[in-house]
Amino acid sequence: MVYALAAVIGIMILAAGFWFLNPMGMRDTLLANQIVKMRVAPARLANPKTPGDYGMAYVNVDIVTDDNVRLSAWEIPASDPSDQTIILNHPLTTTRYGSEKGLDGVAAEFLPMVKHLHTAGYNVVMYDHRGQGDSDGGLGRTSKGVEVPVGAGVTEWQDVVASLKYVLGHSEFGDDEIIFMSQCMGANATFLAWQNAPELFANPQIKALVANQPTLSYNMTDRFIQAKTGIDLVDRVLETQVERYGFGFANALKTVPSVTVPILFAQVEKDQYTFNLATGQNDIQEIMDAATSDHEVIWIGPDHPNAFGTDMRFDGYQYFNHHPEQLLGFMSKMFS
Repeated sequence: MVYALAAVIGIMILAAGFWFLNPMGMRDTLLANQIVKMRVAPARLANPKTPGDYGMAYVNVDIVTDDNVRLSAWEIPASDPSDQTIILNHPLTTTRYGSEKGLDGVAAEFLPMVKHLHTAGYNVVMYDHRGQGDSDGGLGRTSKGVEVPVGAGVTEWQDVVASLKYVLGHSEFGDDEIIFMSQCMGANATFLAWQNAPELFANPQIKALVANQPTLSYNMTDRFIQAKTGIDLVDRVLETQVERYGFGFANALKTVPSVTVPILFAQVEKDQYTFNLATGQNDIQEIMDAATSDHEVIWIGPDHPNAFGTDMRFDGYQYFNHHPEQLLGFMSKMFS
């Protein structure tokens, strides 16, 4: 026992020395590689519930992107024939269902919100982004079907394009008015889709965009790393990702000006990963200032109307489950 205890203490001392001394930068290299892996090949999560669990009839469908990635989706028609369709996507490290584990102890589930949309008379098409949920993509052990990295918004613009083409080519929804509801990574991907496929997104059937918690990816990644490790490592992570995969972080300030329809933003104002302590404002304010189309915002938190949550980021993905009125009001106003 004495020798075993001494060995454990020795290992702990070595580990502490490795962490604090960072010999030859090995600690930073190890951490940067691990963080990049978490971004481009996140753990796959299941979809533990379906729309049927909330009394909604649905169909499992596949959406194929232009770069030949199969996206797994649910098609949820309104109870009565409708000519209005919502296209819904999701944040990184969730699925179209959400995430039972969530972030910092707060889970996310999107189906209660979808139930509100369904009750309001809208068709809904919601899908798993590449490399996540039941969709193809991913790398290594997380891969399914074709191997492609998750881009945290940089590559997923192709998924957004594919979802729009799917609806426009649909036998029943093809002539519908459309509103995108895009969340976090999915919102950044939607901004980029507008920039990269302007002719497609000039379609007058597209009436609006709901952007739930888009990010300045560099800033959020920096704050996340600092909160979890206490180390200034974001530039190393960015360099590693570019070197290995050829792309960096999504840049909403450059892409949101391309959006040509009204935008409803929503944001947990005091979310630690997007709140700028130096300026006293959330990063989403910069994104809104860069937007060129009409826009408005719903601030979420215990100090705002419809007080909700505890200023945790994933509260923003539960808010509309409990307070759908502003969301439904915006959609009703945007649809004819």
